Amino acid sequence: MCQASLHHNVLRVLGATTFVLFISLFVLVDGSLLNLSVAHAGRDVAPDFSVSSLKGVYFTNFKLEGDQALLMFWAPWCGVCQRELPKLAHYYQNDMPDDLQLLAIGTSSSRREVEQYVHGHSGTFVFPTAYDANKVIAKAFGIRAFPTYVLLDHDGTILLVHRGSGLLTKQKFHQLTQ
Repeated sequence: MCQASLHHNVLRVLGATTFVLFISLFVLVDGSLLNLSVAHAGRDVAPDFSVSSLKGVYFTNFKLEGDQALLMFWAPWCGVCQRELPKLAHYYQNDMPDDLQLLAIGTSSSRREVEQYVHGHSGTFVFPTAYDANKVIAKAFGIRAFPTYVLLDHDGTILLVHRGSGLLTKQKFHQLTQ
């Protein structure tokens, strides 16, 4: 094989490798190809899950069907969550539509950490709150940041995914829950 032909083949392999690496990096950073249920909000049904609230009330994706449901994934160590939770409590007590259910799903290295935070802020946790052991539910939903809100339609379809603060100020959220 001549040197020019060998050089051409090496360039082709390097080009293909660079393309594969670029696509892999996109998938890892964006996550949308790995997280289809969140990436296609409005078309995909929420993954199956079951969890018991800290007060012993059992929730599943099927139990939430019939009403819209807002899931908030949070962690006790998350500063943004700490600022968002009181706003969510105010919304829950004063402004939330009757046909909307709310479930806060806390995650941490132990159930005790979530329970301690909830009991230390009892005025905030006026809504059902559950502990997500080993982040099983968060992983099923593809949650990578806290807080993340997931709005489900009456039939369990994912309508909206919002990462970070400010969900309650978003016009789209209020339009979808009216």
